[in-house]
Amino acid sequence: MVRSILPLILFGLVGCGPPLHRYTYTTVRMGTEARIVAYAPSEDVAICACRKAFARIDDIDSSLSDWRVDSEVALLRAASPGRVYPVGDDLRDALLQAGTVVVETDHAFEFGCGRMTAAWRQSRAEGSDVQDWAGHTETHGPGSERLRLTESGIVFAEPVPWLDFGGIGKGIAADAAMKVLTGAGLSRAVVDLGGDMAIGDPPPGSDGWVVHTSTGHRLILQRCGVATSGSGEQHAGSGGSFASHVLDPRTGRWLDRHPDVTVVAPSAATADALASAACVLGRDGLRAIMTMDGVRVVD
Repeated sequence: MVRSILPLILFGLVGCGPPLHRYTYTTVRMGTEARIVAYAPSEDVAICACRKAFARIDDIDSSLSDWRVDSEVALLRAASPGRVYPVGDDLRDALLQAGTVVVETDHAFEFGCGRMTAAWRQSRAEGSDVQDWAGHTETHGPGSERLRLTESGIVFAEPVPWLDFGGIGKGIAADAAMKVLTGAGLSRAVVDLGGDMAIGDPPPGSDGWVVHTSTGHRLILQRCGVATSGSGEQHAGSGGSFASHVLDPRTGRWLDRHPDVTVVAPSAATADALASAACVLGRDGLRAIMTMDGVRVVD
């Protein structure tokens, strides 16, 4: 997802209870800027909670990243068809969350396309034309249909798909970090992972967190997730060719230029995945098939 959403904090009066102060911590996680803004009674409390939240993001990354050679997802690239491979709790949860969006969007969002996205990244690095996967998709179908999650683990069918949670992983991590902050009593917070945001309770004395999107919208949000996807910042190709980083998993072809799409949803993970799907379907196309409660495509 692109870094296209920046939170603007509203200041308000502190209500009952100990006075709360605003703290902001920024670092690099999951290959992007990670920022936590939280209201806490003291800096010691804020530092302790935010360290745990960043550590939780690291846990998610160690499981879901397809950039790290030692991640759980990367190690599964060597899987053989028909064999059961145990999966950790974070990967199992990611498979379940991603699977729900796959069904809701009829594969406009897809997490079994890791071979394709890895080839896209190589093309961008080399400055070469991207590979067309239409024939592969027509023959074998979406990658997520060639895996099965059981109580014991995951089983792949031939050809074994590579998992890619790039369209939902940062949202999952943001939600997990927000859960840590809330558990530590810091529910008035925002976790922003390169534009994929988990938004908690509003700042003291305000109706919500003000979010300005790359599409020019000013949103006031609380207790939700928000994400934006588009082709502007990530594309590949040589000469006059252009291929967005967003794949249409139903056809195996990379999208051409397409506008940014912002989605608000009950969780950052859902917003993250649906923003990618909206690039494939278009805003109106996503609205037409979406049945999830609390989802809004921002015009």
